[in-house]
Amino acid sequence: MTGLLATAQRRLQDVRPYTPGRPSTRSTGKLSSNEAPLGPSPRVRAAVAEAAHAAHRYATSAELRSLLADHEDVEPDRVVVSSGSDELCYLVATLFIDVGSPVVLSAPSYQIDELVTRVARGRALHVPVTGRGGHDLDAMAAAARESDAAVLWLPTPHNPTGAAIDPAALPALLDSVPETCLVVLDEAYRAFVDPDRRPDTAAALAGHPNLLVQRTFSKDHALAGLRVGYGIGAPDVVEAIERIRPPFNVNVAALAAARAALADLAWSDYCVALVRRERGRLHALLGDLGIEHFASQANFVTLRGPDPQAFADAGLAVRDGDDLGLPGWVRLSIGTPPEMALARHVLTSHQGAP
Repeated sequence: MTGLLATAQRRLQDVRPYTPGRPSTRSTGKLSSNEAPLGPSPRVRAAVAEAAHAAHRYATSAELRSLLADHEDVEPDRVVVSSGSDELCYLVATLFIDVGSPVVLSAPSYQIDELVTRVARGRALHVPVTGRGGHDLDAMAAAARESDAAVLWLPTPHNPTGAAIDPAALPALLDSVPETCLVVLDEAYRAFVDPDRRPDTAAALAGHPNLLVQRTFSKDHALAGLRVGYGIGAPDVVEAIERIRPPFNVNVAALAAARAALADLAWSDYCVALVRRERGRLHALLGDLGIEHFASQANFVTLRGPDPQAFADAGLAVRDGDDLGLPGWVRLSIGTPPEMALARHVLTSHQGAP
């Protein structure tokens, strides 16, 4: 058996498996996985139910690809559809990271970015985040230049801190990394970012063929359980990914849900507004209580406060910072108003305890 697993064991050296967010002890109260608190729209739920009639058929993502191209105002050959944005990470690693290839990540990094880098046996180069939890873009660009990096992973807002890059700094980063370095701009949480803090990705893509933008339906469209993501990039980069993308990688129900979500943007706008409002209330309380936290532009806030058990005692599951490379911190997803009221009670009670 040892010989059988020799290749696997080499690839799994230093690979830390992904740890999912803990479930809640009750039907509500799961604030550990950055999920959408209200769930998908009624229109999306109806589309999923209707798709059951076609469950015996293989389905392609061609129609969704075309709809996304219209939505993003790009040509279809610039779009690739994936089973969640995490599948796109695996495809990128397979194509662009060779054994020993330097790969630039922030520290702490998004877990999937590091996992796929190590499985591909790339050489991870970690650049510590700033004191405010943001990417040190100058240091990341320097690391990419000095190492002739193959890939630079750039999630913004960053997970696990929630900090977003200065959009004005993105062009300078793209100009300063090697043209052979693929910059993967992961915008899973873009919808929750203040409008003036969102990068002009259309302009960046137009001038930089080594940029790949990641998006997902998991967060603002509430399709985390159905797994639909996509990438936008140069046609030759997308075509390379398309050549190894598994056929029928997005299931028929997920495709129907994504199409319905694009036709029902008012629902996602409403849900995003709710999250941003509750995030603001949480930020304000943390400031009043003097609890150290990162200023988040995502649908979660990471803070130094009560340990996860204090939240669990109140029926709330939160993410332990030990899982995310931030020991002593917790990451709190933004939930429904009642859930957030309970979270604020836990925080207030903790600060008032002797």
